[in-house]
Amino acid sequence: MMRLAWRNVWRNRRRSLINVAAMGFGLAAIMFGQSMMRSLQGQLIEKATGSITGHVRVQRSDVDESKFPDKFMADPGPAGKILDNDPRVAVWGRRIHLTGLVSAPNASLGALICAVEPEKEKRITDMSTYIKEGTYLDPNGRGVVMGRKIAGRLDVRLGEKVVIMAQAADGSMGAEAFRVVGLHQTGSESFDGQIVWVPLKAMQEMLGRPGQANQLAARVKDIELADEVAADVDKRLPAGDIRALSWRKIDREIIVIQSFQNGILTVVLIIVFMIVALGILNTQLMSLFERVREFGVLMAIGARPLWIVRLILAESLVLGCVGALLGLTIGALLIAYFGRHGLRLPVGEAVSYFLPFPSVIYLVPAWRRHAFACFAVFLITLLAALPPALRAGRLKPAEALRHV
Repeated sequence: MMRLAWRNVWRNRRRSLINVAAMGFGLAAIMFGQSMMRSLQGQLIEKATGSITGHVRVQRSDVDESKFPDKFMADPGPAGKILDNDPRVAVWGRRIHLTGLVSAPNASLGALICAVEPEKEKRITDMSTYIKEGTYLDPNGRGVVMGRKIAGRLDVRLGEKVVIMAQAADGSMGAEAFRVVGLHQTGSESFDGQIVWVPLKAMQEMLGRPGQANQLAARVKDIELADEVAADVDKRLPAGDIRALSWRKIDREIIVIQSFQNGILTVVLIIVFMIVALGILNTQLMSLFERVREFGVLMAIGARPLWIVRLILAESLVLGCVGALLGLTIGALLIAYFGRHGLRLPVGEAVSYFLPFPSVIYLVPAWRRHAFACFAVFLITLLAALPPALRAGRLKPAEALRHV
């Protein structure tokens, strides 16, 4: 049956090649789109969590905005011990994020003050890699790191002093002079123009909050385990107003963007599948009209209608196999090429206000999605061939033999 189907498919070589090419390039386009979406989403998540959020956070449950917790944990020690004892956690650190005023001799600006433990923060986020001038923070020093844009607005340079002011624990205005030890450039307006980084110890002293923090940020060994780790840590936290959150509950806008992108990809997949289905249907209908007498002869010498149906479906299966193999080859080569050399997209400019994001996307395969696309092509190929096959099976030998 399959040998006969193979010979029948290539009797009209041009038409078969057109259909194989349509299926192959359609599947390759689907694989490319799936890989691009997965790579884009993966880099977006990595940049969001690797720039400021972290994979898991422990913070007060009564904050107004989980992304920027503004209430302090009086004793973060028990939560820290839970994170220490979890083998899935690679590193965690205490932080203080709050809004304050940064003053220089010529200007003053409101900014987000990020007080961190420098050595741990280097492993939680990648902000230390964006330093263009100077050095990163000293845990015991009085240095400050800021973006070149905010430094330009304040008219300060490397080595000069700025004064940071924020509300202290007793309600008074705490103030401390810091020396600019590093300038970073991420390409993001928010990070380069609105954030200032200082050592945690110095900020705790300035605010009169020794040992306190308003969040514990953790990086887990596998980001896929972030939800599981957050849920487990949350269960083990002592009763009170402290909770653990994964990045999904903090960076909710990332999840919305993912859903939107997946919706667009689904629409594109449906369109491509419809094109493939119409191509197969057209091929089999044309083949049916050209081979009516042939089917009549086969029935006259004893071929049953079910055998005719199986033959046409087998021919469609052959087309599907060849088209899928071509599509997998082209798709894999495209993904491998752009995985090595990168694909330049204007995504960095689109999200640069909120996040430091590169304009080059390096593609990675999404084999589960590719397998689904390949299976869908096979299924659609068979379904599209079913109407012509059933019609051929209902032919009457006498009428078919008189067909011209």
